[in-house]
Amino acid sequence: MENQKGNIVMFPKWRKRLEQEGLQAVKDKRYQDAAQALRPLLDYKVANHDVITGLLMSWIELGQLEEAEELCRQQMKVDEENYYEYLHIYITILFQDSRYQELIDLLDEVFHTEEVPHQNRTQLWQMYEVSKKLLEETHKSEGEKYSHHFFEALENNDVHNQWQMLSRLLKQPAQHYAEMYKPLLMKESVHPIIKTAIIEWFRDSGFSDHIKVKKFGQYIEVTPSELNQLHSDYILKQVQMRLGSIEQSNPTMFDMLNQLLYHYCYVRYPIFPDEHEVPVIVEALKQIGHEYLQLPYNYNNDLNNVSIYKEEIETCEQHYLAIVEQ
Repeated sequence: MENQKGNIVMFPKWRKRLEQEGLQAVKDKRYQDAAQALRPLLDYKVANHDVITGLLMSWIELGQLEEAEELCRQQMKVDEENYYEYLHIYITILFQDSRYQELIDLLDEVFHTEEVPHQNRTQLWQMYEVSKKLLEETHKSEGEKYSHHFFEALENNDVHNQWQMLSRLLKQPAQHYAEMYKPLLMKESVHPIIKTAIIEWFRDSGFSDHIKVKKFGQYIEVTPSELNQLHSDYILKQVQMRLGSIEQSNPTMFDMLNQLLYHYCYVRYPIFPDEHEVPVIVEALKQIGHEYLQLPYNYNNDLNNVSIYKEEIETCEQHYLAIVEQ
């Protein structure tokens, strides 16, 4: 049967029969039968609130979480009267799918931006607290696993696996692992890029204890929580500023030199050059850039140790490309 617009419509008796059979199947926990009966009502756009919630419940019980999530999100947008019921179902989907972080982030936003009715707020808060606990347990379990693999890779001198495990550990609070990882920052055998990753992990976790770092024969003591992000460091910006003229004349070279500079500082982090080294580093970068692109250049012979810095920059670039951008 078609209406005046040419759309297929559902006969009232068929609609009533499917609705009764589907909702009874939900009550009897025959979720496959319920989904088969209720889905046509949704497709024909004649599903009321009871039908939609019955279909959602059936899909969730059947593990069809993607379909349930999509329908639930749609209803949250269009059914204002039943918004919090659909929100609770949506939260249940996230919970059942072990997407605890998404659940926590969503409820953080809801609690801060909406006036949630008391009854709904109590239910949602319970889900929030349980999810936080489960997320902490998941992180702890994952962290122990990744840390175990890291130290295995360290023992086997497998730098690539060390890097991969550290990349996964970044989601964990470094404070829980600090005593295991701090001694590595003083070991000559630990790769400088691995040391950088550990320090960044400490920094981003807000770790405020003093740590000792040894890199390239230099020793430094720092407080990770007080360290700058690499991109915002004063010395790095000084070098970039002195390379500014190249950005206008040869943007390709400028991008290349900027990348070389960043990789050089990343490998050395948190040991940065001082202001006296800036002119030499700028000259070393310019020489490398012109040599790589086979362009003529008037070398500045008044500066000492340029060749040493060129070698350091190129070595750091090789380390970075081999491990970080493998």
